[in-house]
Amino acid sequence: MNVGAKLCVASCLVVAVQLPAQTPGGGPTSHLYDRYQFTVSGTRVWLGSTVRVDRSDGTPGTEFTPEDVGASNGSWEPRLAVRWRAGRRHELELGYLFARSSGSRALADTIRFNDTSFAKGLRVNSALKSDQLFLTYRYAVHAAERNQLGLAVGLGALLVNLDLDAIAGATTGGPDTAIVPFSAARGTTGPIGSLGVFGRWEVGERWYFESDARGLYVKLDRKAATVYEAGAAVRYFMSRHAGVELGYGLTWIKATLDHRPNGKGFAGRLKYSLQNARLAVVVTP
Repeated sequence: MNVGAKLCVASCLVVAVQLPAQTPGGGPTSHLYDRYQFTVSGTRVWLGSTVRVDRSDGTPGTEFTPEDVGASNGSWEPRLAVRWRAGRRHELELGYLFARSSGSRALADTIRFNDTSFAKGLRVNSALKSDQLFLTYRYAVHAAERNQLGLAVGLGALLVNLDLDAIAGATTGGPDTAIVPFSAARGTTGPIGSLGVFGRWEVGERWYFESDARGLYVKLDRKAATVYEAGAAVRYFMSRHAGVELGYGLTWIKATLDHRPNGKGFAGRLKYSLQNARLAVVVTP
């Protein structure tokens, strides 16, 4: 677990233990229509991805998983989000989820990555970044005292970067085939969009449940992408201004970016799935 995630989890536990169970006025308060809500989470992230980065001349690269190059498919990361309610029916949520992993291993097969080939048996270090920036607009078609149902539009960006480095002194399997260190890196920032529905329910004086489900297929110019997003969370408020959340989220993306005539930019295929389970502190002014 990295330092940022440890701090997030620790803060969640401290708030849960220390905050009073009553609001200043002595009675429960509904949090379905708070004007602002701030969330800081310690998040367990699971990645299930395959990546193919083509050569600059358009020749397809090798499709491989992060595990094939030693990167872990699970890590603890921070997640930050803020919600702003512009009225009884309108809400915006802006957030950022970190998703990063790294590792080392000897390659089981030769990998063609961008314009570089990493031979079978070569030991490499890898570093994968696939952070998510997200913005969600929700419109409550049904906005009652204890529940909301409505439409949701998700926008955002997937910030992907993968570095592969051959380790000095590594070999490709021969007796005297020491390798001079070399590396290759490729990254892209891809837009994400989805349409769907959401629901929220106050299920007790302090308990809340919420869920989202969205999807979209888009084909534009040299890009084609299918996106599915879903999430659910349970919240418990100990006071008027603070609570805790236990939540789950899923993002699944399949994207293809065709070769450009000038050979510049990212070209290849990305099949990307990210699951996250989070423990969060929720603060409202």
